[in-house]
Amino acid sequence: MRCAPISGLIVVMAIAITLDAGIQPVVAQQGGPIRLAPLPATTQRTPDVSVPETREERPQPSRVMVEGIGSLTEDALGLLGDGSGGLGRDMWSGSRRVDVLRLLRDLPESYPTRAAYSLATRVLLTAATPPVASRKGEGMLGLRVEKLVAIGATESALRLVSAVSAREVPKNLTDHVVRAHFRNGNFMSGCAVARGFDGDYTDIFWQQALIVCQVSEGNTQQAAFGLDLLREQGLTVSPAFAAAALDISQDGAIRIGLPETVASPDSMTFALWLAGKAEMSDWLVEALDPGLLPALFGDPNVDPDLRLMSAHRALRHGVLDAADVVRIYRELKVPDGDINKALIAFEDVSKDRLLAYLYLAAEAHTGGISRSEALLEAWNRSRESGGFDVVALTTSALLDDVPVTPDFAWLAGDATKAALAAGDKDRALAWYRLVLRQASIVPELANAAVLLWPQMRAIGHVKRGAFALIAGTGVTAAVTGQQVTALAPRGPVPWNAKRFERWIDLARNDPSSADVGAVLTLITALGDPVDDAQWGLVPFRQAQPAMMPDASVLAGLTRASESGRKAETALYALYVLGQSGEAPHASLLGAVAEALNKVGINDVAHALVREAIVVEAP
Repeated sequence: MRCAPISGLIVVMAIAITLDAGIQPVVAQQGGPIRLAPLPATTQRTPDVSVPETREERPQPSRVMVEGIGSLTEDALGLLGDGSGGLGRDMWSGSRRVDVLRLLRDLPESYPTRAAYSLATRVLLTAATPPVASRKGEGMLGLRVEKLVAIGATESALRLVSAVSAREVPKNLTDHVVRAHFRNGNFMSGCAVARGFDGDYTDIFWQQALIVCQVSEGNTQQAAFGLDLLREQGLTVSPAFAAAALDISQDGAIRIGLPETVASPDSMTFALWLAGKAEMSDWLVEALDPGLLPALFGDPNVDPDLRLMSAHRALRHGVLDAADVVRIYRELKVPDGDINKALIAFEDVSKDRLLAYLYLAAEAHTGGISRSEALLEAWNRSRESGGFDVVALTTSALLDDVPVTPDFAWLAGDATKAALAAGDKDRALAWYRLVLRQASIVPELANAAVLLWPQMRAIGHVKRGAFALIAGTGVTAAVTGQQVTALAPRGPVPWNAKRFERWIDLARNDPSSADVGAVLTLITALGDPVDDAQWGLVPFRQAQPAMMPDASVLAGLTRASESGRKAETALYALYVLGQSGEAPHASLLGAVAEALNKVGINDVAHALVREAIVVEAP
């Protein structure tokens, strides 16, 4: 499976060891495997761990072949370098290994936003000098691979394993490789790796894996025997796993419990359900952890509506990219006539199918005028159905065929909103500038210029601490020779106090508009100079319940960021976001954004704030 944003990236590993220097990661050259040690004679090869071609062909990083290296050297491996999305080779600087291992072991496996998911993959995939170990102990690579698999980044996990050895699956990573293949629904590859494992099968995982393989191959009686062995050995599996194994051994049909009694299953239970071709329901798709979704949206034999539901949920959580979802739409192969009928009588189709049809209808219209009208219809319909985020993400690229000119000024406000929701900052800025140019002659765009300003302000700033002049005060001070006070960094959308106060006035008088206090909290976290007078314009709202992360996590976030420990700050930020529910409170998002800004992870801080403000001010 694919995980954003690492398609086509360079495999990175650490190879430079000197007498006085630590391990330093270097970028592997393109052009095939690099042999760092003589190849031993082999009589049998463990099956390759490369990703099965069940999805569209993607550029593969060059592989690195490593033989006989220690766990510390393995820990420096990664797929992302300094120039390809990584957090820097020194990202663990200042962190203690014992603290990093503790954070990795229990790292949350589900995140509420795409920006948070992206941060998780970047931390886990960056090639970096690992923190020094005081004594030989647990390595970091296995934990990183385990967490990549758990969050649904299975393709990345398999590539990272291949960086250790392109010829065989390292023994300490075999269970993670099996889990990755199972989560992809690729039981042939997963079972080949499991049966080639050169180790002790008495562990509960391997016993369960063999049962899953037997079921996938139709050997249900052997699966029942395996379950009996588990019981005899006193190994406890989840009741759901035991029930499924028993069901399939008796009549070949797995019966999944009622929605009120079933939460997201553990990974091996879900693998058994998939292997036994259990009937999935829509309520189950909603209950699944996002990391379990790849097998559903990646299998063309799954019910199309369940596949669409899985894809949309995975898109919202960052497990899928918009291009992947579009590919699934096209595989529906629905005639244009059926799409048009469904859009007229949309009550007759599911919400997820409607979102797919809105995209397909817009894609079918070519030419600037026709495409723009279809896009506006798609955006408006999706707002009514509650799927604007999905349609914005999938249709953003279709704006390529609509020129950003005054002839399309009527579309500019909506195009800006859609591009913002899709995280397409450059496109959003281009359309917003058209809004500003036309605002003096088109009243609707004058309002749009104000209403979109906080969202546009969050698309990105220059680096923290940079000097900026803000119209009026800074210019006057420079001309008169008076001391100039450095203000908030100027971004692509300059600070404008009057426009900001106008937005507050419009928003607080519109019951359906944003939570003004939440928006002020979020842009303040990025360093904007919101003063007491502006806060005084904010109405108090009734308190809303919020899910709070553990107090020690918040304290750890503060300690790590103030000490400049980059990757450690990112891990604590992921704990905060992963423990805060589906809609983290603005104060928590603000705290995370401030902490990430302090250690230089500005792009993620901006993305978190932008995503939240777009939700607050649709």
